[in-house]
Amino acid sequence: MKKRFNKIASILICITFAVFLLFIKDKVDYIWGAICTFASILTPFIYAFGIAYILNFPFRFLQKKVFGRINNELFQRKINKPLSLLLTYVFFLGLISFLIAILIPQLSENISILVQNVPSYIKSFNTTTNDMLTWAHNTYNLDISFFDGINKAVTDFLSSLTNIDTITNIYTAALSTASFFYNWVMAFILSAYMLGSKEFLFAQLKRVGAAFLPTKWLPTIYEIIDVSDDKCGKFLVGKILDSTIIGVLCFICMTILGLPFAPLISVLVAICNIIPFFGPFIGGIPSATLLFLIDPIDCLEFVIMIFILQQIDGNIIGPKVVGSQVGLIGFWSLFSVMVAGGMFGIAGMILGTPIFAAIYTLVGRKTKSRVIMKGENAQRVINMPVVKSGDLTNMKAKVIKKHKIKTDLSETSEIINDENTENDE
Repeated sequence: MKKRFNKIASILICITFAVFLLFIKDKVDYIWGAICTFASILTPFIYAFGIAYILNFPFRFLQKKVFGRINNELFQRKINKPLSLLLTYVFFLGLISFLIAILIPQLSENISILVQNVPSYIKSFNTTTNDMLTWAHNTYNLDISFFDGINKAVTDFLSSLTNIDTITNIYTAALSTASFFYNWVMAFILSAYMLGSKEFLFAQLKRVGAAFLPTKWLPTIYEIIDVSDDKCGKFLVGKILDSTIIGVLCFICMTILGLPFAPLISVLVAICNIIPFFGPFIGGIPSATLLFLIDPIDCLEFVIMIFILQQIDGNIIGPKVVGSQVGLIGFWSLFSVMVAGGMFGIAGMILGTPIFAAIYTLVGRKTKSRVIMKGENAQRVINMPVVKSGDLTNMKAKVIKKHKIKTDLSETSEIINDENTENDE
């Protein structure tokens, strides 16, 4: 009776699940809209987590390395944590205020000058490219019709930037970004609560995990969180500091060389430098193109300068600031940036490398433990050259022979046990 009841219950569950799938199929637009609405509500919390995660590093430095040296029990119990939290956010607000007061006006002025001078830049671009194409045609007798098409396409694109409709669309898009102001203000407030009560929140999450998840899963989950935090945290903080240094150096060098739009280009180079591999190209190519429209000599000076800066960054600043905590060879770093960038855009390009490094570390640990568990045979196969098939054949014969000996021994022991049992009877 019980078996029949279980069978009926399984059939009813399958029917209910099928009906549920059909319901989702018909209401997929409404469900997706509900998910998007819920995600938009959680947006301040996502931003707050990101802010708290980044600010946790200076907060922890102040709490442990600076004020943690004070040998006073009352100070450590009552003052250390609030003071460290206050100074962390004062520093963060000071940095934001500096960017708004110093950098934003210069960026606005640069952008305004750029928009106003686009027609003259187009004229200069046409003159320069026509002179170059004429020289190439007269000197080498090249067919320049193809380059004329490219020149016309670039000119049309630059001209479209000055259209009233395009400027209106840009202005409308800029106004729409103001809707994020509420999210960022709330995220700033929420991040302070997250950072101040992180121990309590972690304790709650661990308690919920212990209550509703299998206990054997928890050590693995803790290991994943620990490795991800180590790889992502150090990478992000190191990259932000490294990019800031590169941006400042770029501004100083452009100012010394007398290149135009130094604040705008320096900020673009600094932001794009956070992206591994492709960041210097993403920031350098548009900047070089802009300078080429103004003066090809300025463009050449900028290209040489940015090349030298990237060499200094890759060989001196990057290894010192970011370090080698990612632990990936160049191929896997490039693979992670391309795959994550293709799936998640700019955020994927920034976070792809540390996340893949965490996965790489976890898989490496698991692989090493399983190889050790399998013993000498696994290590012998790893050290064996793949091209020498004879060694592989000998290896198979040894494994088969060893397995046969074990089988014969087990069968012999079974016969002996049976005989002993008969004798006892």
